[in-house]
Amino acid sequence: MPNAAEHAHNTTVGQLGEAGILEILQACFQGMTTGEGVLGPGDDAAVIPAPRGNFVIATDAMNEGHHFLRQWPCGIADNGYSTGWKLAAQNLSDMNAMGAIPSAVSISLAMPKNTPATWVAHFGAGIATACRRLGAAQTIISGGDLTRADSIATVITATADLVDRPVLRTATEDLTGYRLIHCGNVGLAAAGYAVLSQHELPTLTRADVRAIRGFLRPRPPLDQGPSVAGKVAAMMDVSDSILTDADRLATANGLYASIDEQWTARKAAALAPIAKRHGADAYQWVLTGGEDYGLLAALHPDRQVPQGWDVIGQLTTEPQARPEITGWDHF
Repeated sequence: MPNAAEHAHNTTVGQLGEAGILEILQACFQGMTTGEGVLGPGDDAAVIPAPRGNFVIATDAMNEGHHFLRQWPCGIADNGYSTGWKLAAQNLSDMNAMGAIPSAVSISLAMPKNTPATWVAHFGAGIATACRRLGAAQTIISGGDLTRADSIATVITATADLVDRPVLRTATEDLTGYRLIHCGNVGLAAAGYAVLSQHELPTLTRADVRAIRGFLRPRPPLDQGPSVAGKVAAMMDVSDSILTDADRLATANGLYASIDEQWTARKAAALAPIAKRHGADAYQWVLTGGEDYGLLAALHPDRQVPQGWDVIGQLTTEPQARPEITGWDHF
């Protein structure tokens, strides 16, 4: 049959069939399906080495109409690339939060028969490019699953190798008085979502474009999780919001999370021009906005703050005031 990738611009996935779709994805993942001790796609299951004898695994899903749109209210379209990037980024962020180095991802894709084949090609390219540019170029694409659905639904399962003991959100010691530290973007994705959701979009500023990219193509700091493993007492990624996830970490340790107002004000000030243009509250973006995929950790007060991290608050025995909605909740 003709090369599916060459004719992707002129056809749908229903016309290609499963073999043709796989051909497109295999072209996207060229050089990412093999490695020492690896059995990649093509058999009933993949084999991925675990050098330390154990590994980390997590699954994330993104569904059209709930987690992503192909056409945003403002008129900006996603050709599939940003969906693939974001799916990879959010799952690799979970590996990062455990202090682990990604080793493999398995991809499941369900879609209608009339889905353009070009969408699949860009989706695969987004996953591959995210792995390379975010610092996980060693990641193997181990396989996955294709099926038909009424709308596009995507899932990635990722594995990773530990460099030390896994860093959990529940510590083995009392964390009272420990500092809360954070690295990565905060509030940027929420700002990007606000811009994309505008029905009448004014001329985009550079700040608007940066925010849109922050939402569609988040950049979790994948070098930081493994680098602080063994140095921080507890850690998690910030997927739902600073308030929600700081409270989750605190609750897991029988404490409360106090967030520094000066840190919040400083981060909000950087987003204030965008917020003013779009009638939003930059403080709310910082505290309750999600999907930046930074890292949040608890650090002993006598330990030096790692380079690239900010002290954003403290774990305390005192309850803290919270707004009614503190961040994203799937239900």
